[in-house]
Amino acid sequence: DEIGELPLPLQSKLLRVLQERTVDRLGGTKTIPVDVRVLASTNQNLEEKIEKCEFREDLYYRMNVVGIRLPSLRERKEDIPLLIEHFITKKNLEMGKHCVGVSDEALRLLMGYEWKGNIRELENVIERAVIFAENEVIEGVDIGLMGSGATALSGKNENLHDSLRAYEKEQIYRVLNKYDWNKAK
Repeated sequence: DEIGELPLPLQSKLLRVLQERTVDRLGGTKTIPVDVRVLASTNQNLEEKIEKCEFREDLYYRMNVVGIRLPSLRERKEDIPLLIEHFITKKNLEMGKHCVGVSDEALRLLMGYEWKGNIRELENVIERAVIFAENEVIEGVDIGLMGSGATALSGKNENLHDSLRAYEKEQIYRVLNKYDWNKAK
């Protein structure tokens, strides 16, 4: 993952392994033959990195046998509902929760978001929503409880800030009522 971040000294070592199909174990005395296939990914433009001498051209051509460009999540928003369903199921199992889906408002917020962090960001957002959801259906306010995501989402929905304040106020009243307004508990 992220082959474009590999430092130049390690790039030359990886190139040697791929060309010679051998590895020298640290502290070892024998060269070990290897038969491997490498699957690498990056979100960087390696051609630009080659021009800037930040990535070895010979390693690029050695590894670029089959190139597959996978569009970012913001380029394939139609996948978001299926991914949400998958992550909710996964997080339910991990946390012993019973969320069954997202409300229309939550789906609208999730579909309108930029997803700069791609699928990993979506998974984290769904995990937080599953944690904070008080009902079986994840609501828009559950989505809005996320740290940096709340700011980005509020730009897409002007009422989100007001919804968050109302939700926060409701939760404070709920806890105060639960403890008969005894603030020491």
